[in-house]
Amino acid sequence: MVVPFRGDAVAAERLMESLGRLELEPPDEIIVSDNSDGGVVVEGSGVRVVRATMERSSYYARNAAVAAATTRESDRWLLFTDADCVPAPGLIRAYLAAEPDDDVGALAGLVIADFNQSHFLARYATDRGFLDQEAGVHTAEDAAATANLMVRRSAFDEIDGFEEGIRSGGDVDLCRRLVAAGWRIERRPEAIVTHLHRESLPDLLGAIARYGSGARWLNDRYPGSAPQWPLVPGLVGAARDAAINVARFRFEEAAFRGVDALGLVAHVVGYGRTNAAR
Repeated sequence: MVVPFRGDAVAAERLMESLGRLELEPPDEIIVSDNSDGGVVVEGSGVRVVRATMERSSYYARNAAVAAATTRESDRWLLFTDADCVPAPGLIRAYLAAEPDDDVGALAGLVIADFNQSHFLARYATDRGFLDQEAGVHTAEDAAATANLMVRRSAFDEIDGFEEGIRSGGDVDLCRRLVAAGWRIERRPEAIVTHLHRESLPDLLGAIARYGSGARWLNDRYPGSAPQWPLVPGLVGAARDAAINVARFRFEEAAFRGVDALGLVAHVVGYGRTNAAR
């Protein structure tokens, strides 16, 4: 398992606690790739930590962790998740309960919301299906999010891993290159991680802006695949829907449409910015 990390000591401690509950069998290993400036993740039982500080990119950090893996057999699997996700203890077993066909290059698990989160923005992200593998941020038929993705090692090596030097869109790009190389992607809804949604509006809008930058990068790389979201019709529609919901006393849905409008603006702004990692 590979987990890129960029955060503070509290987030690092929470991550190590969740990883410590994973059920492993030899020669399984967990590698946290610390992409923080100062390096805040402390190695724990059964978890290795590698430093990845040459660029601020989760994709670069993932590649660095894969390069440090002790097992390099081509028939092994690489399981990717994110630091803001909590994997089910039996995640690895759930992925491989059914033997994948030889032409399957990646398996996409399920990303669910943490229903213990009661914050308005967490409810919003849950309602809007953020990171839902079927209907969330990455909706292309041949793509899945690295929040919960298992990739065959031989397929990963064949396409030279993740594109580095970028902030967003690398998971979609990886999946597209896998498919172009003749590999298939299968769903594994039994393999579950819980995603901790953002509870700060600046954090949420910043993430959406990064998605916008990634979408522009993907559209340049695969013309027509991720066009810019139409701003004016979207804002008009959000304002209309919000007014209708207020009139019907559906105040939370009205507020959700307000966040939709802010997210649309953030995505359009991000679409005009660089996707290059620092």
